Amino acid sequence: MYRTKPMSLDESLDSFGVHNGRKPDVHSAQSGLRGLVCALLCSLTCGCGGGSSSGSSGSSGTTPLPPPTTDSLLAVTNATAGSIDLLTVDTTTGVPTSVASNPMPDGPTPAAVAIDPLKRFLYVVSTSGELRGYVIVPSTLNLTAVAGSPFSTGAQSVGIAVDPSGQFVLTANGSANTVSVFRIGSTGTLSEVAGSPFAAGSNPSAIVVAGDQYVYAANTAGSSVSAYSLNTTSGALTPVAGSPFATPGLPNGLVVDPAGTHLYASESQPNEMSGFSIDATTGALSTIPGSPFRASFAIRTPVIDAGGKRLHVSNGLNVDCFEVDATTATLAEIGVSGTNGQSSIALALEGPDNFLYVLDNLGNQIEVFSIDTSSGALTLINGSPFTLFAGASNQNLGPNAIALQH
Repeated sequence: MYRTKPMSLDESLDSFGVHNGRKPDVHSAQSGLRGLVCALLCSLTCGCGGGSSSGSSGSSGTTPLPPPTTDSLLAVTNATAGSIDLLTVDTTTGVPTSVASNPMPDGPTPAAVAIDPLKRFLYVVSTSGELRGYVIVPSTLNLTAVAGSPFSTGAQSVGIAVDPSGQFVLTANGSANTVSVFRIGSTGTLSEVAGSPFAAGSNPSAIVVAGDQYVYAANTAGSSVSAYSLNTTSGALTPVAGSPFATPGLPNGLVVDPAGTHLYASESQPNEMSGFSIDATTGALSTIPGSPFRASFAIRTPVIDAGGKRLHVSNGLNVDCFEVDATTATLAEIGVSGTNGQSSIALALEGPDNFLYVLDNLGNQIEVFSIDTSSGALTLINGSPFTLFAGASNQNLGPNAIALQH
C-alpha cells in the first residue's frame, strides 16, 4: 500500500561516500568515466551544501530517516500541561510502558492526536489553530519537532486522521466548518494541498478515512456526516453526491469497520449509535435498517475490534459495548463494563491483539481491558490502571486525547 520513493540526492551521495566527512577514493578510479562521475558528484555536493548540518532546522529534511520503530505505540495528550505521553504496548500482555522522557513538551490546547501507519511521525491538532508534527526517534522514542512545525490550520481544529497510506493528515476544523488536508513530506513536514480547507457541515468534530478512498466528517451542530472522495495523488477532497448525510442526533465520533463497508456515528441528544452502509463505488452513505440504535448513556469515541464483531464506546464513566450483526451490520447494546478509574473520556483499541485502552482524565491514568474473542467480554488486565504524566497532580487533570498505532 505504501509507495516506494526514489533515492534522494543525499542517499545517492552517501552511497558514494561523499557525505559525513568521507571523500571518494580517487586512487581506485579505473577509467576516465568513473573519474567524471566522481567529479560530477563532488560538484553536486558543493552546489547543495555538501550535506552540511549548518543552517536552520530545515536542513534535516535532506537527511534520510532511520527505520521506524517496531513497537506498538500509545500516545496521550495533556491539554492543560501542553505535553505528550508516549508509551509502548506489550502485544502479548497489553501492558503499556512509559517512555523514559515522558512527559514530552507539546504546545497549547491539544485536542486530538494521531500516529502515521509507519510509526515515524506523530501529529497533534489544537484548538489554537496549530497542527504540530514530531519525528518519533526509534532508539529512544523521544519526539523531535519536524521542520516548520507548528503548521497553521487557521481554525479551531478538534479532530485528526492520517490516511492508511501515510500520505496525508486531515483535520476537522470545528467552528470554521471546514476540513483541511496536508501532505506528509519524507521527513514529516507538512504542506497544505491545493484547495484546502474544504467545506464541511456545521461544527465538524471528528474525521475518519475509509480505506484510502473516502473521508467522512461528523458535523455535530449540523446533525450530519459530510462525505468526500480523496484524490490519493493530489490530496483534494470532492464531496460525494448527496453529502452531507443526515443523522438523527448530534454526532460526536466516527468509526469505520475493518472491511471498510460500514460507518458508525456515536451521537448525543439523544444518546444512540447511527449506522450507515458505504457504497463501494461512490462513497455515498445509506442508513442501515433499524438505525439509530439506542444507547443507555451519553457516548463518544467509538472503536471497533479487528474482527468487526463488537463496537465499544466511552460513556464518561465506563465502557458501553455493542454487538455487530455479521449479516445486517445492525447493533445491539450488550452491556456496560466498569473501569477501575474515575472516568472514561476516550478509547483506543489494539485491534490485532484485542486490548482496549480507556483514558481516565480524572485519575490521570489508563485502564486496560483484554477482549475475549469469543464472547466479547472485557477483563481488566493485571496492573491496571497505569499512571500517566509523572507529577500529574501538578498538571491540573489534563489528559484529553489518545491514539494507538499497531
